[in-house]
Amino acid sequence: MGSLLFDKLFILKISNLTRYLSGMLVFSWKLPKRKNYWGRAFAWALFCCVVVAAVPVFSENTTLYLSSVFLMEFLLSLSVIRLCCFDDWKVVLYIASAVLSAEHIASMADSLIALLFPEKLSFVEAQAITAPILLNWSLNLAACYAIVYLLMFREKKIASEHGLRFSTMAMLLLVSLGINLYMNMLYSGLVSEKPLWVCVFEFSVNILLSVSLLFVQAGLLRQSQTEKKLQALSVLWEQAREQYRVSKENIEAINIKCHDLKHQLLAVKDKTDEKEYSSLMNMIDSYGAEIETNNEVLDVVFQEKNFQCRKLEILFTCIIDGAALNFMETTDLYVLFGNLVDNCIEAVSRLPENEVRNIQVMVRREKGFVIVTTENGFQGELKWAGGRPRTSKPDQENHGFGLLSIEKIVNKYGGRYSISTDDHIFTMSIVFSVKVAER
Repeated sequence: MGSLLFDKLFILKISNLTRYLSGMLVFSWKLPKRKNYWGRAFAWALFCCVVVAAVPVFSENTTLYLSSVFLMEFLLSLSVIRLCCFDDWKVVLYIASAVLSAEHIASMADSLIALLFPEKLSFVEAQAITAPILLNWSLNLAACYAIVYLLMFREKKIASEHGLRFSTMAMLLLVSLGINLYMNMLYSGLVSEKPLWVCVFEFSVNILLSVSLLFVQAGLLRQSQTEKKLQALSVLWEQAREQYRVSKENIEAINIKCHDLKHQLLAVKDKTDEKEYSSLMNMIDSYGAEIETNNEVLDVVFQEKNFQCRKLEILFTCIIDGAALNFMETTDLYVLFGNLVDNCIEAVSRLPENEVRNIQVMVRREKGFVIVTTENGFQGELKWAGGRPRTSKPDQENHGFGLLSIEKIVNKYGGRYSISTDDHIFTMSIVFSVKVAER
């Protein structure tokens, strides 16, 4: 091969290596990084360049040679994630698949644009790989990587906790790799004799294929996240069932003890200071006051939450038609209202001490519906994600199950909910149809 051909092949090899390496580093940016991250990345990139430059031209068939080198470059590039970040091979394969698809889209976009300006942008027809050609490659790649990163990697922390399966990720990577290598074998030659319309059609179809693969990846991630949350909810459900049993026993014990203490105080009333006697009786009444809702489960929930509110100096008010919710299972009721009131307590407890802290819960029947309403004050601005308020806790991955539990229960009984935040009052309304409730 002539030196001109060799120079163009060399630039193609280094360019493609750079595309793969940059993609791996960009898409793995959210992963926890190892010590001396940038030093590791630079050292591995330099090593890859030396290896690629040292690969001799072992075949007169340019297509076979470039495809082999591109495969080697890709395998070398994906190792940079493991060298620079903490995570397992499932995550590496997930990111590598996205890099392949995104890079392939950028390559096909390069070729489509080059068809419009073949004399300036086509490396097939140009005598050398010029600055406009490199600029076309760079801009398309940067735009493609930026879009894929923003849509797939910015908000979603890709980590092994998401439950990604190695076999699924490996299969996805093989499909992406097969499409990429097949297209490289078709179009990496330096001479093309296909009609223009055929090239446009094939490039467009391959862009659509790669975009579809990215959608599949995003879907797999969402599915794994959902499965993880459902597993966590299942554990929480079991814990809630046991917690309800314990809470019920504790509250019954408290009520019995308060009842006994009142009788004991009555026995020594004549020997006790009147003011001290009244104070003791009020304290006993506050802890022993039974909240009656005509629903045993709600009695336990609201008495338990009332204890918490008193400790935090929060006024807890509830007007409850408990019989209207007799259609719900015990654990569902306990989890639903436990989460509703817990969310209220969490928001109100952050209010400044000089602001009124109160929580209101209401359950009523109205015009063929059972309506559940909670109201509480909050401060600051709520952040939303996917139509839901985001948890304010730092560990986003392992919190935020409260609203998910509420949604699951509401959907189970054919209800619907709405949220409003007018004048810094957070209001959640849940509506169940009486016909559904009576089933």
